[in-house]
Amino acid sequence: RAMRAQQPQAVVIGVADPARPSAAADAIRAGVFDVLPRPPSARDLEALMANAREQAALAANGVPRQIDALPFGIVGSSPTMRMVLDLAQRASAARCGIVIRGERGTGREMVARAIHSFGARTAPFIKVDCSGPTPEDIELQLFGGVARRSGPGSTERPSQAGGGILFLENVVELPARLQARLVRVLRDREVFVDDGREPVQLDLRPIASVDGSIDAAVEEGRVRADLHERLSLIRIDIPALRQRREDIPALATHFLKELCRANARPMKTLTRPALTLLSALPWRGNTPELKGLLERLVLLVPHGLIRLEDVLTHTQLEGAVSPIGLDATLRQARARFERDYITAVLQHQHGRIADAARVLGIQRTNLYRKMRRLNLMRTKSHARE
Repeated sequence: RAMRAQQPQAVVIGVADPARPSAAADAIRAGVFDVLPRPPSARDLEALMANAREQAALAANGVPRQIDALPFGIVGSSPTMRMVLDLAQRASAARCGIVIRGERGTGREMVARAIHSFGARTAPFIKVDCSGPTPEDIELQLFGGVARRSGPGSTERPSQAGGGILFLENVVELPARLQARLVRVLRDREVFVDDGREPVQLDLRPIASVDGSIDAAVEEGRVRADLHERLSLIRIDIPALRQRREDIPALATHFLKELCRANARPMKTLTRPALTLLSALPWRGNTPELKGLLERLVLLVPHGLIRLEDVLTHTQLEGAVSPIGLDATLRQARARFERDYITAVLQHQHGRIADAARVLGIQRTNLYRKMRRLNLMRTKSHARE
């Protein structure tokens, strides 16, 4: 750790006693590139050093190693995410309700916690999942109940918030009866807990998350209009991962390092073509889907460099890449692979032919020729020089 602190770019290789596998795992979690058994063979050491040199060369040529992270665990530097965090900081000073809108997996709770951290950091952050298993469970989390049973939220309730934040996850799933009661609680700033005769005064700020339009939910009768009014004074929209593709290389690198350490695996690196393909995939499941793919790559790819072919092999996104059957000839498989990769690069470069050719390492005229051969010229209408 001391060496990495002084020289962050240094690649550290460790040697450990084979009888103590936990020592090797601890070393990898601490940031060691890889660990060889003592005594290491010359062949293993030479192969590992070659791998380390190759990864260092990739980093020198633009493959990201350092993570561009925003505060509160939000990784990325795209203008959209910086705008989200800036709005969260400005909203933290107010006491009105906030609605955070975004698809599942976009980080709605992380943004809510960022608002909490920007504001009264020492006050509680109480999360209630409004899509809980039963209305009784949700009611217990929100207001307590006669039956003093244990369960999610039973030790921390809004009545104990004390100036903190009540985070209502998936608020459109809250049953109508509980919506009416919540409106009264937010309006009167008091609640009767566990059949108490005296109300408990509340000082809390509601933040709700939705994965669609809360206005549409009101029109459809799924959310009460008076609850909507108390929650929606400030709105924060979180972009889907496919809407901030420039953050995907940093996110992928961050998750890869995290997953290698969590699984006690040697550090792996994504090649530039692999990162390009990851940046072009649709990611309908957002960040959890990206993280799931990377965990498969960490566990299943035997070598230290994760290549484009590895990503294609282990990708399970429907329609993201074309499947290549085992009955295809080598020429057919090569053409399918080439078509998928060129399509991904063109999408990632927003149709800019010159930039796509530069990434592919070929001349622009050669790229046009390949596009015609692979029947990709229909993308030319969306292309720019």
